Amino acid sequence: MRVLPSPEDYLFNLEATTQSQAKRLWKERIKENWNHQCAYCGSTKDLTLDHVTPKALGGKDQSHNIVCACRECNHNKGDTPFEEWYQSQYFFSEERYSSINAWKSGPFYREAPNYKHIMRRLNICYGT
Repeated sequence: MRVLPSPEDYLFNLEATTQSQAKRLWKERIKENWNHQCAYCGSTKDLTLDHVTPKALGGKDQSHNIVCACRECNHNKGDTPFEEWYQSQYFFSEERYSSINAWKSGPFYREAPNYKHIMRRLNICYGT
């Protein structure tokens, strides 16, 4: 299943009709891409989404910066830079590390267009 860069892409491409539906679809597609496993440790329990580069360090709400993560890894990592945190974990895996780095620079790695501006120009309004 293809993962689009942001929830707005799902609205813009008419794969969703509401902002909340677009966000739900975006999150589910990210989890599907990671086979419903934590990108860091491989757990399948209590899954959340994590910013690889924390928002506190300038990370964006874009697909290339969001991975599936178990709640424990997500909490433990907090605002620590991914490389620093992950390499110090007992479950560190070179394969997972490479997968996360490939995800960060995947084909959708680009700044998303300003969809709100495009929608306004087309006289299409939606809630935020």
